[in-house]
Amino acid sequence: MNPSDVSPSLQAANNSPASARIAVVLVTYNPDSSLEQNIRALLRQVDKLIVVDNGSEPAIRNAIETLASKWNFEVIWNGKNLGLAKALNIGVGRLLSVGDYAWIATFDQDSLVDSGFRDAVLGALAQCPFRDKVAAIGPQLLMRSDSAGANLDARNATASFAERKVVLQSGCMISAAVLRDVCMFDETFFIDYVDFEFCLHVRKRGFRILEATNTLVTHRVGAPSLHRFLNITCMVFNHSPVRRYYAARNRLRVYWRYFLSDPHWICHDAWSWFKEVIKLLLFEQDRRQKLAYITRGLWDTVLGRSGAYTKGIANQD
Repeated sequence: MNPSDVSPSLQAANNSPASARIAVVLVTYNPDSSLEQNIRALLRQVDKLIVVDNGSEPAIRNAIETLASKWNFEVIWNGKNLGLAKALNIGVGRLLSVGDYAWIATFDQDSLVDSGFRDAVLGALAQCPFRDKVAAIGPQLLMRSDSAGANLDARNATASFAERKVVLQSGCMISAAVLRDVCMFDETFFIDYVDFEFCLHVRKRGFRILEATNTLVTHRVGAPSLHRFLNITCMVFNHSPVRRYYAARNRLRVYWRYFLSDPHWICHDAWSWFKEVIKLLLFEQDRRQKLAYITRGLWDTVLGRSGAYTKGIANQD
């Protein structure tokens, strides 16, 4: 299916961006105290928010319930961790059934939008000459190495959009028509590369991906730390072994699916992966265990295994 085959709502929404209605799916899994700040920032700029909780602990569920009553948003409770892709699809399915939203944005619990997020994203779409083919728009993501936030005013004032091959899921605004008529997220990925697989999938169908360059979303990934090596400062995310498993397995699955349609991006990503492993070996703890999980992820790809890993599922940082 290509853009011209999608329902006319895609063209209508993309050709009138200023009036577009935006809803958000935010997935939680034992969030920290920054959740309220992140939700408040979103509620100022969107028409509806649904939180999908992926099996948080009882005390944290109670805290989320309190926030939902205070700020008037809907919560969908999953009895256990169903994975990021499944949780996103649950929220997206709910929004597609209850409202006429042109765009559905997806967020992680630890991402904070700046005050101009909505205007910048819709402004990027308005300036895009091929907006009738745009499936998704991501913001600039600022990966932070602390939990105190960052400067959200450091925006690129020279351009409002740039075309990308992929964008990260958190903060990404996706066409509701594409989600309804083309595809949602591949639940067999569980977590990691869910977003990249989606972007590569819709691009293969003829759609295009934008980055709104005049807005920032700060995002905390893993347990980041800064290190210096040969006078170069680098950030290391210190992901848990089970996240190393998912990243390795799902990377290889993406490479297999999209090598013919996007070989340049895959080669670039493979180089980034190589550098990431080097940093793991130089700076991270539990190196042998993490390498063992990476090896297991690669082997499970060969065996055709997907979905949730059966061990260590509780720690997904």
